[in-house]
Amino acid sequence: MKQNLSLLIAALTFSAMQAGAQSSSAKIGAASSTNTSTSKIEDLKKPTEKLKDVDDEITDARLRASLGSKSKWSFKSDLSYSGGSVNDPFGSIRPNYRASATSESLTYMSGNVGVNVRVTPKDSISFGSGLTINDPFHGDITKPAADSRSGRKSDAVLPRYEMSTPFVSWSRGYKAFDTQMSTSVSTTYYTDEDTSKYQNYLGNISLSQVFLANFGTSKWNGGVSVSLAKYLYNGALSDEGYVKAQAAGKYMRSDISGGLFPFLQYTFNDTYSFRTVFGYFQFSKYEINDRYVQLEPYQSVGVGISITRDIYLYPNIQFTPKDIRDDRTNVALSTNINLF
Repeated sequence: MKQNLSLLIAALTFSAMQAGAQSSSAKIGAASSTNTSTSKIEDLKKPTEKLKDVDDEITDARLRASLGSKSKWSFKSDLSYSGGSVNDPFGSIRPNYRASATSESLTYMSGNVGVNVRVTPKDSISFGSGLTINDPFHGDITKPAADSRSGRKSDAVLPRYEMSTPFVSWSRGYKAFDTQMSTSVSTTYYTDEDTSKYQNYLGNISLSQVFLANFGTSKWNGGVSVSLAKYLYNGALSDEGYVKAQAAGKYMRSDISGGLFPFLQYTFNDTYSFRTVFGYFQFSKYEINDRYVQLEPYQSVGVGISITRDIYLYPNIQFTPKDIRDDRTNVALSTNINLF
């Protein structure tokens, strides 16, 4: 099984290299014919005019897409598919591949969709709602999803579609000390049934900071993403299933979470890149535990695909480096899609 997983990771990297080579050769002719005219237009711009474009400071494809469109008003989304293992990527259950994770989950599609307002060239305010589709590839998609997680009743169901969890966020992209950065602060109000009704969460307040630096003139770059979140409750845990899971030591509500997520990227061309994220330094403080617990480390490996400046895809595989097995993996797809 370890050999199968290693081959799959290698195949992802090799396919990106092949696609990158083909894409690069196709673009050489077009690039050479436009270089002269583009340079002349840029030379005519005043220095102050050039700095008004956030893309002059943020050149990383993923970071650009995460900050939203440069338009005054636009549609902004970050959507993902959280799937099963490499053995069954479209299965109903998302394996608990991290031993310190406290609850099993269904596979699902989820993310945020909303409106992005560009208030300055570097700052934007977004507001919208969360979108979740539970177990999207099984059963009648017009009916609730069967809750097949262990410990749930045989007739338990979850809503198939949920438009819930409104949010408001502020983000800023900028460059300092020759490093690309983004800062964001957001507040979220939980309204989905499982989180608000069964787990009795109210919402959270979160802060994130990204640092990204190029490694000289090479095609490698990397950095670290820092996150911190405080969770708020509606009251005590009351759902029978979660109360039993908590008593058995299989579930705990989060109080504070944070982490450092180093990442490394290799850019093949303007479209394709190799990307890996190291989730080795993630901590959580739970409601019934006063100490901070380090979560089981994980790593994701995948291919970054920049469709346009405003559309970025990251298909990836997640696993724990302490126990690399086919059945202890998660297949995922993360996207940033901005329109208008």
